[in-house]
Amino acid sequence: MRYITFVIPRIDDERCSSGEHADLTVNGDAIHYINLLDDGTGVGLYQLGGDLERGTEILEADSDVLSVERSAASEGHIYLHFRANTLMTDLLGIFRRHEIVVDWPMEYNEQGGLRITMLGTDEKIREAVAEIPDEIPISLEGIGEYRPDMRRLASLLTDRQRELLELAIDAGYYEIPRRATLDDLAERAGVSAGTVGEHLRKIESKIITELV
Repeated sequence: MRYITFVIPRIDDERCSSGEHADLTVNGDAIHYINLLDDGTGVGLYQLGGDLERGTEILEADSDVLSVERSAASEGHIYLHFRANTLMTDLLGIFRRHEIVVDWPMEYNEQGGLRITMLGTDEKIREAVAEIPDEIPISLEGIGEYRPDMRRLASLLTDRQRELLELAIDAGYYEIPRRATLDDLAERAGVSAGTVGEHLRKIESKIITELV
């Protein structure tokens, strides 16, 4: 089974309602699950960060949010019933048509973009990606053979460390023989070779310590 991870950046257009864009990308940490209902609305389990009281107030005041219920058992988790925007309807429809499995949760990055990992065969993944509308820009973060522990290992790294690790892998730094040096990576990352080397050593230490 293959996977692909990509990020949809914040989009300021009619595809994104204020309820799911302006508020949740500012205050949100993750979307643990979403389901579209027959009436065109959606329900989901979201995780909010920051000021939970303020985030809940903003959502309750939004005309596209139909109901909000905070979890008493888990801090930051809310059940949300909302009017589904075109972006979410398009994406979930594509996943369904092409037999794609979403590796929940979808996570918001520091810039407010939504990171999504989907699983399937090579053919189905290619078909699904090709169907994503051109007006929805995506940034590829990773692709390859899926391992169940991938998300756990990735959670050990900061966003910057993940970026540098993906750069190193894409450039062939870990291939035998190597196709890229620390100087090559430094030039592409816009930092010194010493900085790249220090980051990679920390990354390797975190991952190896977790696996051994």
